[in-house]
Amino acid sequence: MNTLQFDKCPACGGALYTAKVACENCKAEFPVTQPLSRYDTLSAPLCAFLDCFLKNQGNIKAVGEELGISYPTVKRRLDQLLNALDLTEKNQPEPVHLDPAAFGPVHQDSNIPSEIVRYKLFAAGGAVTIPLLDGKPCQVIANPEGKTFVSDKLSKKTFSMEYTVFDTIVQLLLNSKNYTAPKGNGHGKADKVGYGKCTEDTVMGSHCRKVFSQAVWQVHL
Repeated sequence: MNTLQFDKCPACGGALYTAKVACENCKAEFPVTQPLSRYDTLSAPLCAFLDCFLKNQGNIKAVGEELGISYPTVKRRLDQLLNALDLTEKNQPEPVHLDPAAFGPVHQDSNIPSEIVRYKLFAAGGAVTIPLLDGKPCQVIANPEGKTFVSDKLSKKTFSMEYTVFDTIVQLLLNSKNYTAPKGNGHGKADKVGYGKCTEDTVMGSHCRKVFSQAVWQVHL
C-alpha cells in the first residue's frame, strides 16, 4: 500500500482529496472528487502493523511473534496506530482556577526552561494535554502555588514536581553527546542518588542531587 507522507496541503494547510484514478493496464484516467480517508495517510510501518493485527484478529501474542517484537512493543505500536487514526480517547484535564497573586510572576520573554513552562501553563489556564513521543496524551497541570506541577504520568497526579526539573532536562540534553536525557530509576535497592540507575547523567539522579544539595545548604544556614 502506497501512503502519503502528509495529510494536509503543504502549501496552504487545506484538506486533500483524490482528483483522478487511472487504469494500470491501459493508462486511462478518470476524474473523481474523493476525500482522503484517515487510512490513506498512515505510514508504511503502521500499515504493515495494521495488516498483521487484523490478520491475527487482534491477538497481541501472535502479532508479536509474527513481527518479532515484544508484547510491550506491540502495545506501543497499537497506541501509535490508534493515535494516527485519531481513535484515542480525548481526556481533557479539569480546568484550574489560578490566582495570579498566589501563582507569582510569570516571564513571557524568559529563556529559562522552567520559566517558559510556567508561562505556557499559566497562559493556557493552568492545564494542557500534550502528545508524548509514543503518541500517548500526557496531562500537565499547574499547582496553584506556582512552584510545582502534577501530571497523569507522575503517580496519577499525586506527585508534585518542581518546574526546575525542566532546567535539569535541558542541561542534560545540552551536555549529552547524542542529545539524550535518560529518565533514570530510583526504586531499586542499588539505585541510590549517584549510583545504579540514578546517576547524575539521568534526569532523576541529576535533579535529586540538586534538590538534596539545596536542602543541605538551607539546613546549614
